[in-house]
Amino acid sequence: MATTTSVPVAIPNDGSLTKAMIKTIISTFLTKEWPNVDPETLVVTHNTGSANTNCVVKRPKPNGDTHSEPLKVFLKIHGELEGEIAVFKHLVPNKLEEAQLCYDYAQSGPGAKVYGFFQTQDGTFGRIDEFLDARHLTPADVEDADIRADVARENAFFHTMALQRKGNPVQSYYDAVIGELAKYHKMDKLKRLANEGGVNIDRLVDYDFVSRLRRVRDRLESIGGKKGWCIHDVQLMNVMVKNSPKEGESKIVLIDFEFVFQNYRAFDIGAHFLQKMFKWFDKESQIATCRPYTEEEKRHFCEEYAKKWNERTGDSDTGEQVFIESELGFILACTFEVHNMLCFMDQDDDKDPLNLFALKKVFEEFMNQYKRLGLGN
Repeated sequence: MATTTSVPVAIPNDGSLTKAMIKTIISTFLTKEWPNVDPETLVVTHNTGSANTNCVVKRPKPNGDTHSEPLKVFLKIHGELEGEIAVFKHLVPNKLEEAQLCYDYAQSGPGAKVYGFFQTQDGTFGRIDEFLDARHLTPADVEDADIRADVARENAFFHTMALQRKGNPVQSYYDAVIGELAKYHKMDKLKRLANEGGVNIDRLVDYDFVSRLRRVRDRLESIGGKKGWCIHDVQLMNVMVKNSPKEGESKIVLIDFEFVFQNYRAFDIGAHFLQKMFKWFDKESQIATCRPYTEEEKRHFCEEYAKKWNERTGDSDTGEQVFIESELGFILACTFEVHNMLCFMDQDDDKDPLNLFALKKVFEEFMNQYKRLGLGN
């Protein structure tokens, strides 16, 4: 069970952490060798995301090169989730629940070990995790059958985890996202912002996502679409590939659980297929130049997923069954991205052409898939 430990540190308003503060936090949990480290000898590599500040902290090798505690750790400061996810606040885990998710995943799977969960004097939450010798998943990786199979199995593993937190009904998410999509339907402000950014999205804004999303959800229900703990934020940067996995060990580790709640398993699978086509943090284009998932690759993914799901649940699902669900899940994932991007536009007056071109690409994928599956007008 993850518990919160108070640390004698107050983080300044600008969010900066000195090396002395970092050493104090880490030494609270790694109490043998880290307290003796000179903070000025620490090497700290910072990464700041949309909601969190992360850093890798490395200490010098001790004399004799023997040590009982790690030389590198991962420190994460949990920021407040804001912007487009505010509407999902009743669904997503709180900070302690997120830490518990990481703890449970590490205890039962390949996730990074959680050394401690803390709260600073100013009320900020954070974690100290094992440093993973790993890199982010790339589009080329999922064209490798072995890596693709590991990604599939790891998703099935996570979806079937027995968690301590109580999940909201799946319908709670669809009530929330459908209400928001209805709000943005035909909104003149969105059209104006896009035109100011040099990209016309009038057709997208006028498109009736609500009735179509309901139809997809109803189709999933009619075919008995299975549900589980979905991550929702399955961009490739949130999938890590171990550089030197042990023999028989999965190469894949999933990270970033801020958006975990109950949903159709098809959502994450379809989202994974969708995300191959995007590189969200690129400064030149958010649309990847790689080819999309082929049907053969999707079916292979779903076969491996079904095997792992059945192993953990006792079900007898087929790869074909998972594939059919995932085709609908692809549309669910598209509407999630469309909602988030429209909300970001509305709240922050965003008219960045890179974001707008990516939004149009998601819309294009939605329409093509909806038509291909013959779901009607």
